[in-house]
Amino acid sequence: MRPQKGFGIAILTFVIVFGLSAGIVFAHHSNAEYTNKLTKMEGTVVEYRWRNPHVTIVWDSKDETGKLVRWRGELASITTVMGSGLTKDSLKPGQVVKMSVYPSKLGTPESVIQYIERLDGTVVLGWSNQAGGNEERRTARDRNQPQQ
Repeated sequence: MRPQKGFGIAILTFVIVFGLSAGIVFAHHSNAEYTNKLTKMEGTVVEYRWRNPHVTIVWDSKDETGKLVRWRGELASITTVMGSGLTKDSLKPGQVVKMSVYPSKLGTPESVIQYIERLDGTVVLGWSNQAGGNEERRTARDRNQPQQ
């Protein structure tokens, strides 16, 4: 009877440890720190970071007063954005782009990126899994979200 009790404790420990770990992983992928207000802006790419766990873009954009602000935006993982058509060469420092982003709730120049377009009208990213989830959620959100 003793070995069965030890086995039960081992199983319980395993479930607790991996259950807590899963919660941490899911929390990492939350977009709770960003507003649900889609904001459009134009900016100059400063850096395009093609790395996991998230591809990020750093760009300079002018605020309402004309002051230059350095923004950072997050996309999904490399494999996910590749499915959306992005490559490591999709953006270059110095390129001017139009973006739609969900800014940080804290008012800091950080965001999750929804859409990227070059000035010539070429769409670089039509919509972001990181910002909008799956196609069904994106359609529902777009139907209910006033565009700026």
